Amino acid sequence: MAISTDSHSVTAMQIYVEGKLVYQVNAASLNTYITLTPGNHYVVVKGWDSTGANFSKAVHVAMEPPCVLNSSNRTVTICTPGVSATVSSPVHLVAAANDSTPTQLMQVLVDGKKLNQVSTNILNVYLTNLAAGQHTVQISAQDTSSVWFSQSMSINVTNNAGLSNLRHIIYLVQENRSFDSYLGRLGQYRVNQGYSNNVDGIPLNATLYTSNGGAVQPFHYQTECTEGLTPSWNESHVDVNGGLMNNFLLTGLPSNIDPYNTRALGYYDWTDLPYVYSLAFNFGSSDRFFSPLESNTIPNRMYLFAGTSFGHVYTDPPPSGGWTKPTIFDHMDQAGVSWRYYYQDSSTYLTQWSTYSRDKSKVVPISQYYTDLQNESTLPSVIFIERASAIGLDEHPGQNIQKGAADAANIINALLKSPSWGSSAFILSFDEGGGLYDHVVPAMEIKPDNIAPKLHSGDQPGDFAHSGFRIPLVVISPWAKPHYVSHTWRDLTSILRLIEVRFNVPSLTARDAAADDMMEFFDFSSPAWQTPPSLPTQPQPPNGGTCDWNLEKAPGY
Repeated sequence: MAISTDSHSVTAMQIYVEGKLVYQVNAASLNTYITLTPGNHYVVVKGWDSTGANFSKAVHVAMEPPCVLNSSNRTVTICTPGVSATVSSPVHLVAAANDSTPTQLMQVLVDGKKLNQVSTNILNVYLTNLAAGQHTVQISAQDTSSVWFSQSMSINVTNNAGLSNLRHIIYLVQENRSFDSYLGRLGQYRVNQGYSNNVDGIPLNATLYTSNGGAVQPFHYQTECTEGLTPSWNESHVDVNGGLMNNFLLTGLPSNIDPYNTRALGYYDWTDLPYVYSLAFNFGSSDRFFSPLESNTIPNRMYLFAGTSFGHVYTDPPPSGGWTKPTIFDHMDQAGVSWRYYYQDSSTYLTQWSTYSRDKSKVVPISQYYTDLQNESTLPSVIFIERASAIGLDEHPGQNIQKGAADAANIINALLKSPSWGSSAFILSFDEGGGLYDHVVPAMEIKPDNIAPKLHSGDQPGDFAHSGFRIPLVVISPWAKPHYVSHTWRDLTSILRLIEVRFNVPSLTARDAAADDMMEFFDFSSPAWQTPPSLPTQPQPPNGGTCDWNLEKAPGY
């Protein structure tokens, strides 16, 4: 829709996409639909007046579908929740219509009752006050030809029954790995174990292009360590490229070994990470778990602690005394919930928050974790384990991934063998994708607050209404559903929500308040893993794979 202003009569208005005329009307305004393919587009609206003069306005448009849509005409695709998913309230529902005729509205019907309607072909709503139990959700769309079409699915809204069985929630968040690069072959691993491939893993036939036009496809790394890439705000938004997810080779750090950044398309599998793959297979995982925003480590870890980065998109230095925004640890203090923060080296991020000055007695060395596990009655309700970046055990590119995975295995195995196992859940994840390839479009999210991104001049446009890239997730507990894969959108703030719901802790922001509480991963009717499964040893130096940056490039480069 566009309106012109001119002292002379406006005789025509035109729309150009990438310099090509796609629409014209002999009037002073226009109100129409144009079809755009996914990706970024340059759209110009031009007006002509009675003197022959023309004037124009240009806009950049990102046509980013919320998920891969059904290619058939007049179809609705439900992006989230997953089919037959167990979800918490509010229920985040995202769907989109594919129609050769413009879609003029979409409706949400739950158990036959209309609850929501939007005048667009993308629906992104949070349904509140749905009663616990099974529901049938139907998304109907109507196009400008008055033709209706729809898609239905069943969901189970949880009442969180049984959650009290979890007396301890433990979480460890490692560094800079996308789902595709780390667990992207989990589907094939499931097939190898006699299970179905129900994982949206790395597409081995995907082709991306280097800056000199060279074609690269995903490849199995021949080294357990590679040079790093850059997942910062600008590079991440360029990587997404309006939903095409095809610019990962065009952003990166200078390298004399891999100047075309082909390492962004590498992946590991069960031969490199046998412990993690077995863990993800036996317990619960997800192929729709995202980092909170499209940027690097620190802004994402701000969400992990505070449910927001309060505008920050870069690694900005904290003020004297630390960031004063309330953290999950502050809210647990106020709610009387016991917690402890275990550090492995000097990489203690909490020291950058004012929380630390009040609660430094709860920040203790990892050696105490192994002791504390032996007494379930005194083990804190919530435990955060800080990654070991300073000593190279955080699995960050640049480090030996097997060393970091072996460190995580030691921490997890200690729980599995302890008296605290039967009443605990351990969540293993990563903070962001690290600039490594992932083929799934970031998820639509609710903004945590009204603070806009603190961008610099020339930065890529963006907002806090979208997640970052997919990241690995494993939910480990005797109460975890065995061999489970979730397809429902969540990000790291769902860990906060699980803590909040379980221990009656107030939410921090609109983001964690609306986050799903992860009940889908548990079955509290009976503990499937009262006796933990047998897990393989995670190889590490000197008995692991080769660690040589010179082997990081894609075949042929």
